[in-house]
Amino acid sequence: MEFTGSSYKGSTKNGRMDGEGEYTFPTGTKYVGEMKDGTFHGKGVLLFPNGSKYEATWENGITKQGSFTFADGLQYQEVNWDYCDGYDRRYHSERCNGIRPSGMLFSSLLFFSHFKVKN
Repeated sequence: MEFTGSSYKGSTKNGRMDGEGEYTFPTGTKYVGEMKDGTFHGKGVLLFPNGSKYEATWENGITKQGSFTFADGLQYQEVNWDYCDGYDRRYHSERCNGIRPSGMLFSSLLFFSHFKVKN
C-alpha cells in the first residue's frame, strides 16, 4: 500500500484485509467497515474529506445498496429527487434557512438599516 499512497488499519487474514478495518485513500477519503479477502465486503461507510458520506452494503468490492448524504445533511434520493431541479434552484441550506442577500446588496442593507427615514 505504500506504493499507492493508501493505508490500512484493521484485521487481516493471510496478509489481506479481512474483518473490521479502516482503509484510507491517497485523496483522504476513508472506508470504515467490513472487509473480506482484500475487498470491501459487508456494511461500510465511505467518508469524504468535504464531509459527505456514502453508507452501503458491499459484496466483493461492489456496492449492492447504499445511500449518499451531502456534507450539509441533504440525503440523495434516486426517486422523487426535487433538489435543485428546473423549478427550484435553491441550495439545501437555503431551503432550510431561507435566502439571505449576498455581496454588495447585503452590505448596503446592513449600512442603511441604521438610518431612520423622516416623513
